[in-house]
Amino acid sequence: MGVELATDRAGFHEMEEVNFSDSELVYHVRHALQSVPLGDSDSYDQLIGVLHHKERLAPDEVALLVTSLKALSGAVSCIDMVHHKSLLSSIFGMSLWNYGPDVMDALLELILSLAASSGNYLDCSLDMLVSNFMPPYSLLDFLKQPRGLARKDQVLSRVHSTLKDIADLVPLAPSRLVPIVIQRMPNVFTKEPLIMIYVENMLRLEGGAIRELVGNMMLVALMDRLVDLDVEIAWEEVLQDDCSKGIFEMELEDMEEPADDVENDGGEV
Repeated sequence: MGVELATDRAGFHEMEEVNFSDSELVYHVRHALQSVPLGDSDSYDQLIGVLHHKERLAPDEVALLVTSLKALSGAVSCIDMVHHKSLLSSIFGMSLWNYGPDVMDALLELILSLAASSGNYLDCSLDMLVSNFMPPYSLLDFLKQPRGLARKDQVLSRVHSTLKDIADLVPLAPSRLVPIVIQRMPNVFTKEPLIMIYVENMLRLEGGAIRELVGNMMLVALMDRLVDLDVEIAWEEVLQDDCSKGIFEMELEDMEEPADDVENDGGEV
Protein backbone atom coordinates (compact mmCIF):
# COMPACT_ATOMS: atom_id res chain seq x y z
CA MET A 1 0.00 0.00 0.00
CA GLY A 2 1.54 3.28 -1.06
CA VAL A 3 0.74 6.80 0.15
CA GLU A 4 1.49 9.94 -1.80
CA LEU A 5 2.85 12.65 0.46
CA ALA A 6 2.74 15.80 -1.65
CA THR A 7 2.87 18.83 0.65
CA ASP A 8 5.38 21.55 1.32
CA ARG A 9 4.73 21.07 5.03
CA ALA A 10 5.53 17.37 5.06
CA GLY A 11 7.89 16.34 7.80
CA PHE A 12 10.39 14.41 5.72
CA HIS A 13 11.68 16.47 2.79
CA GLU A 14 12.70 13.34 0.90
CA MET A 15 9.12 12.02 1.07
CA GLU A 16 7.62 14.93 -0.84
CA GLU A 17 5.77 14.00 -4.02
CA VAL A 18 6.94 10.38 -3.84
CA ASN A 19 5.02 7.14 -3.40
CA PHE A 20 6.43 4.83 -0.74
CA SER A 21 5.37 1.37 0.26
CA ASP A 22 4.88 0.60 3.95
CA SER A 23 8.26 -1.16 4.09
CA GLU A 24 9.99 1.83 2.51
CA LEU A 25 8.37 4.19 5.02
CA VAL A 26 9.60 2.01 7.86
CA TYR A 27 13.08 2.13 6.34
CA HIS A 28 13.05 5.95 6.27
CA VAL A 29 11.90 6.14 9.88
CA ARG A 30 14.49 3.59 10.96
CA HIS A 31 17.17 5.64 9.21
CA ALA A 32 15.98 8.80 11.00
CA LEU A 33 16.13 7.05 14.38
CA GLN A 34 19.49 5.42 13.78
CA SER A 35 21.04 8.69 12.60
CA VAL A 36 20.48 10.48 15.92
CA PRO A 37 23.33 8.76 17.86
CA LEU A 38 25.59 9.57 14.89
CA GLY A 39 24.91 13.28 15.24
CA ASP A 40 22.45 13.66 12.36
CA SER A 41 19.04 14.63 13.73
CA ASP A 42 17.49 16.52 10.77
CA SER A 43 15.05 13.78 9.72
CA TYR A 44 14.41 12.91 13.35
CA ASP A 45 13.50 16.52 14.17
CA GLN A 46 11.18 16.64 11.17
CA LEU A 47 9.46 13.48 12.36
CA ILE A 48 8.87 15.03 15.78
CA GLY A 49 7.49 18.08 14.02
CA VAL A 50 4.87 15.91 12.35
CA LEU A 51 3.79 14.50 15.73
CA HIS A 52 3.78 17.95 17.34
CA HIS A 53 1.45 19.50 14.78
CA LYS A 54 -1.42 20.79 16.95
CA GLU A 55 -3.40 22.87 14.47
CA ARG A 56 -6.37 21.55 12.51
CA LEU A 57 -4.90 19.05 10.08
CA ALA A 58 -5.54 19.09 6.35
CA PRO A 59 -6.22 15.71 4.70
CA ASP A 60 -2.64 15.42 3.42
CA GLU A 61 -1.31 16.19 6.90
CA VAL A 62 -3.59 13.54 8.41
CA ALA A 63 -2.23 11.04 5.87
CA LEU A 64 1.34 11.97 6.76
CA LEU A 65 0.66 11.63 10.50
CA VAL A 66 -1.00 8.24 10.05
CA THR A 67 1.80 6.87 7.88
CA SER A 68 4.45 8.25 10.24
CA LEU A 69 2.81 6.58 13.24
CA LYS A 70 2.48 3.29 11.36
CA ALA A 71 6.10 3.49 10.27
CA LEU A 72 7.14 4.08 13.88
CA SER A 73 5.21 0.95 14.86
CA GLY A 74 7.37 -1.00 12.45
CA ALA A 75 10.54 0.60 13.79
CA VAL A 76 9.90 0.28 17.54
CA SER A 77 13.05 -1.82 17.97
CA CYS A 78 15.09 1.23 16.89
CA ILE A 79 13.59 3.57 19.50
CA ASP A 80 16.02 4.22 22.34
CA MET A 81 15.05 5.74 25.72
CA VAL A 82 18.23 7.81 25.87
CA HIS A 83 18.57 9.10 22.32
CA HIS A 84 14.88 9.49 21.51
CA LYS A 85 13.45 11.09 24.64
CA SER A 86 11.76 13.91 22.74
CA LEU A 87 10.11 11.46 20.37
CA LEU A 88 8.78 9.33 23.22
CA SER A 89 7.55 12.45 25.00
CA SER A 90 5.69 13.50 21.86
CA ILE A 91 4.10 10.08 21.41
CA PHE A 92 2.98 9.65 25.02
CA GLY A 93 1.76 13.25 25.13
CA MET A 94 -0.67 12.89 22.22
CA SER A 95 -4.38 13.07 23.03
CA LEU A 96 -6.69 10.73 21.14
CA TRP A 97 -9.50 13.25 21.64
CA ASN A 98 -7.89 15.65 19.16
CA TYR A 99 -7.93 13.26 16.20
CA GLY A 100 -10.18 11.22 13.95
CA PRO A 101 -10.42 7.42 13.87
CA ASP A 102 -7.54 6.89 11.41
CA VAL A 103 -5.02 8.73 13.59
CA MET A 104 -6.44 7.11 16.74
CA ASP A 105 -5.95 3.63 15.32
CA ALA A 106 -2.42 4.34 14.11
CA LEU A 107 -1.43 5.92 17.43
CA LEU A 108 -2.85 3.05 19.49
CA GLU A 109 -1.11 0.54 17.25
CA LEU A 110 2.15 2.30 18.11
CA ILE A 111 1.31 2.38 21.85
CA LEU A 112 0.58 -1.35 21.77
CA SER A 113 3.87 -2.03 19.97
CA LEU A 114 5.81 0.02 22.52
CA ALA A 115 4.11 -1.66 25.49
CA ALA A 116 4.78 -5.14 24.11
CA SER A 117 8.32 -4.45 22.92
CA SER A 118 10.02 -3.61 26.18
CA GLY A 119 9.21 -3.39 29.85
CA ASN A 120 10.77 0.05 29.75
CA TYR A 121 7.74 1.46 27.94
CA LEU A 122 4.95 -0.46 29.67
CA ASP A 123 4.16 2.08 32.39
CA CYS A 124 4.37 5.03 30.00
CA SER A 125 2.05 3.28 27.55
CA LEU A 126 -0.49 2.51 30.27
CA ASP A 127 -0.25 6.02 31.66
CA MET A 128 -0.88 7.48 28.20
CA LEU A 129 -4.04 5.39 27.85
CA VAL A 130 -5.30 6.31 31.32
CA SER A 131 -4.61 9.99 30.60
CA ASN A 132 -7.14 9.63 27.78
CA PHE A 133 -9.87 8.58 30.21
CA MET A 134 -10.75 12.27 30.35
CA PRO A 135 -10.95 14.70 27.42
CA PRO A 136 -9.14 18.03 27.36
CA TYR A 137 -11.09 20.64 29.29
CA SER A 138 -11.56 22.62 26.07
CA LEU A 139 -13.73 19.81 24.64
CA LEU A 140 -16.32 19.68 27.44
CA ASP A 141 -18.86 21.77 25.54
CA PHE A 142 -18.21 19.72 22.42
CA LEU A 143 -19.15 16.56 24.34
CA LYS A 144 -22.66 17.92 24.82
CA GLN A 145 -23.24 17.67 21.07
CA PRO A 146 -24.05 14.45 19.17
CA ARG A 147 -20.67 14.64 17.39
CA GLY A 148 -18.98 15.01 20.75
CA LEU A 149 -20.70 11.95 22.17
CA ALA A 150 -19.64 10.01 19.10
CA ARG A 151 -16.04 11.14 19.62
CA LYS A 152 -16.23 10.04 23.25
CA ASP A 153 -17.36 6.57 22.23
CA GLN A 154 -14.64 6.37 19.57
CA VAL A 155 -11.92 7.27 22.05
CA LEU A 156 -12.97 5.25 25.08
CA SER A 157 -13.86 2.08 23.18
CA ARG A 158 -10.39 2.14 21.61
CA VAL A 159 -8.65 2.90 24.91
CA HIS A 160 -10.24 -0.06 26.69
CA SER A 161 -9.71 -2.35 23.72
CA THR A 162 -6.02 -1.45 23.70
CA LEU A 163 -5.74 -2.02 27.45
CA LYS A 164 -7.18 -5.49 26.89
CA ASP A 165 -4.72 -6.14 24.04
CA ILE A 166 -1.79 -5.07 26.22
CA ALA A 167 -3.00 -7.28 29.09
CA ASP A 168 -3.13 -10.23 26.69
CA LEU A 169 0.43 -9.60 25.51
CA VAL A 170 1.98 -8.51 28.81
CA PRO A 171 0.65 -10.46 31.82
CA LEU A 172 2.22 -7.92 34.18
CA ALA A 173 0.18 -5.06 32.70
CA PRO A 174 -2.97 -5.23 34.90
CA SER A 175 -0.94 -5.08 38.11
CA ARG A 176 0.87 -2.03 36.73
CA LEU A 177 -2.38 -0.47 35.51
CA VAL A 178 -4.19 -0.34 38.86
CA PRO A 179 -1.80 2.07 40.66
CA ILE A 180 -1.67 4.30 37.56
CA VAL A 181 -5.47 4.56 37.48
CA ILE A 182 -5.56 5.36 41.20
CA GLN A 183 -2.77 7.92 40.95
CA ARG A 184 -4.54 9.75 38.10
CA MET A 185 -7.91 9.92 39.86
CA PRO A 186 -9.29 13.48 39.83
CA ASN A 187 -9.41 15.64 42.92
CA VAL A 188 -11.98 18.08 44.29
CA PHE A 189 -10.78 20.85 41.99
CA THR A 190 -11.56 18.84 38.83
CA LYS A 191 -14.71 19.81 36.93
CA GLU A 192 -17.62 17.49 37.72
CA PRO A 193 -18.15 16.33 34.09
CA LEU A 194 -14.52 15.20 33.94
CA ILE A 195 -14.85 13.36 37.26
CA MET A 196 -17.94 11.57 35.97
CA ILE A 197 -16.15 10.46 32.80
CA TYR A 198 -13.18 9.17 34.81
CA VAL A 199 -15.47 7.24 37.16
CA GLU A 200 -17.26 5.82 34.14
CA ASN A 201 -13.94 4.47 32.89
CA MET A 202 -13.06 2.96 36.25
CA LEU A 203 -16.39 1.15 36.34
CA ARG A 204 -15.80 0.03 32.79
CA LEU A 205 -12.53 -1.55 33.91
CA GLU A 206 -14.29 -3.18 36.84
CA GLY A 207 -16.93 -4.77 34.63
CA GLY A 208 -14.96 -5.12 31.41
CA ALA A 209 -12.76 -7.66 29.70
CA ILE A 210 -9.95 -7.43 32.27
CA ARG A 211 -12.17 -7.35 35.37
CA GLU A 212 -10.77 -10.67 36.57
CA LEU A 213 -7.26 -9.24 36.35
CA VAL A 214 -7.91 -6.01 38.25
CA GLY A 215 -10.15 -7.67 40.83
CA ASN A 216 -12.35 -5.27 42.80
CA MET A 217 -9.58 -2.69 43.10
CA MET A 218 -11.51 -0.12 41.07
CA LEU A 219 -14.50 -0.19 43.41
CA VAL A 220 -12.26 -0.04 46.48
CA ALA A 221 -10.35 2.91 45.02
CA LEU A 222 -13.60 4.69 44.15
CA MET A 223 -14.95 4.29 47.68
CA ASP A 224 -11.70 5.55 49.18
CA ARG A 225 -11.68 8.52 46.81
CA LEU A 226 -15.28 9.40 47.62
CA VAL A 227 -14.34 9.55 51.29
CA ASP A 228 -11.37 11.75 50.44
CA LEU A 229 -13.53 14.04 48.31
CA ASP A 230 -16.06 14.34 51.11
CA VAL A 231 -13.33 15.39 53.54
CA GLU A 232 -11.85 17.83 51.04
CA ILE A 233 -15.22 19.40 50.28
CA ALA A 234 -15.99 19.79 53.98
CA TRP A 235 -12.65 21.48 54.54
CA GLU A 236 -13.25 23.80 51.58
CA GLU A 237 -16.57 24.82 53.08
CA VAL A 238 -14.83 25.65 56.35
CA LEU A 239 -12.31 27.79 54.50
CA GLN A 240 -15.13 29.67 52.79
CA ASP A 241 -16.47 30.85 56.17
CA ASP A 242 -15.61 34.32 57.47
CA CYS A 243 -11.90 33.88 58.07
CA SER A 244 -11.49 37.48 59.25
CA LYS A 245 -13.06 36.53 62.52
CA GLY A 246 -10.40 35.21 64.86
CA ILE A 247 -10.88 32.59 67.48
CA PHE A 248 -10.44 35.15 70.27
CA GLU A 249 -13.17 37.33 68.79
CA MET A 250 -15.52 34.35 68.77
CA GLU A 251 -14.66 33.57 72.38
CA LEU A 252 -15.28 37.20 73.35
CA GLU A 253 -18.67 37.08 71.67
CA ASP A 254 -19.51 34.00 73.72
CA MET A 255 -18.44 35.81 76.88
CA GLU A 256 -20.39 38.97 76.04
CA GLU A 257 -23.70 37.20 75.51
CA PRO A 258 -24.41 36.52 79.26
CA ALA A 259 -23.52 40.12 80.10
CA ASP A 260 -26.06 41.38 77.59
CA ASP A 261 -28.66 39.12 79.18
CA VAL A 262 -27.90 40.59 82.64
CA GLU A 263 -28.18 44.14 81.33
CA ASN A 264 -31.49 43.34 79.70
CA ASP A 265 -32.74 41.72 82.89
CA GLY A 266 -31.61 44.77 84.88
CA GLY A 267 -33.43 47.09 82.54
CA GLU A 268 -36.62 45.22 83.05
CA VAL A 269 -36.49 45.54 86.83
